[in-house]
Amino acid sequence: MNSRKVIKIIAFACSMIAVLSFTDNAGVNKAKMDNKNIIKPLEIHLGEITILIFSDGQMAFDKAQPMFAPNIPKAEFEARSQILHLRKDAVELGINVMLIKASEKTILIDAGMGKHFGDSQGKLLENLINAGISPDSITDILITHGHRDHIGGLISKDGSIIYPNAKYHIAKQEYDFWMSENPDFLHSKLSAEQIKGTIAFTKNILGKIKKNVVLFNPGEKLFCSIQTNLAAGHTPGHTIFTITSQGKSIKNIVDVFHTTLMVSEPAWGVSLDVNFEQGIKTRTSILEECYTQKTLVMTSHLPWPGLGYIDKRDKYLWSPLNYYDPSEIEL
Repeated sequence: MNSRKVIKIIAFACSMIAVLSFTDNAGVNKAKMDNKNIIKPLEIHLGEITILIFSDGQMAFDKAQPMFAPNIPKAEFEARSQILHLRKDAVELGINVMLIKASEKTILIDAGMGKHFGDSQGKLLENLINAGISPDSITDILITHGHRDHIGGLISKDGSIIYPNAKYHIAKQEYDFWMSENPDFLHSKLSAEQIKGTIAFTKNILGKIKKNVVLFNPGEKLFCSIQTNLAAGHTPGHTIFTITSQGKSIKNIVDVFHTTLMVSEPAWGVSLDVNFEQGIKTRTSILEECYTQKTLVMTSHLPWPGLGYIDKRDKYLWSPLNYYDPSEIEL
């Protein structure tokens, strides 16, 4: 057994002792340690940084349209879906969450959906605990944007804060948008009812963590190794993060696209975007950038673990990262 494996086993044993002694947090008390539901993380060694990819579960849209490709004829949508081996009648999405261990920091990028909308989501907390990571040990959470599947997991169903020691970093324009009196959805294709529910949920979550919010401006570098960039359209302050160490990097592009169909057909758009047309422009620009720069990317919603590259023939294509150890990657 090599030294890295020995160190990992010792560290895991120590952390599990700490977790088992941690019983006061309401979120932890409710976490079900049922092995059937546990999804082990994928560990990535990126220079001097360790990255863990966790699953928060999955979500689905029972009707693919009009949420996705709202202006595209049904026959064309179904034909393209079939070519890509996707369901024609529904859209299924993973919920992939990145955790970064760097120096003395343990950093989550988003926190998943939480337990607010059913049993198929909200698995992040129990998966963290099973991996020996206590919610108390999370020092910082980078909020990419204010949608429920990214911030719902910050709060338990009874309203308790799950990560009590964390600072919550969010782009200033994103925070200001959601906390304004009337967030502007003029360029969205969501219904009035959908908009109302979205605003109420996000205001509630952000309000509960308000005292520990730290605002940043996209373009700034956080913690020396995390570059922030604005990818507006999905939301006004939708932020993507590039993590770099020793010349190696992973770009977490979050919700630039939700399915491989949106990689292939970026102009078809998604009604989830606060600004539909801006979302298309941003998506197309980032796809081209990732293709030309041969960037390794992570996505929040593509099939587990959401890691891959953008290729291009007559259209952009998603190429999943090839790896063979199901638990660990050395980049």
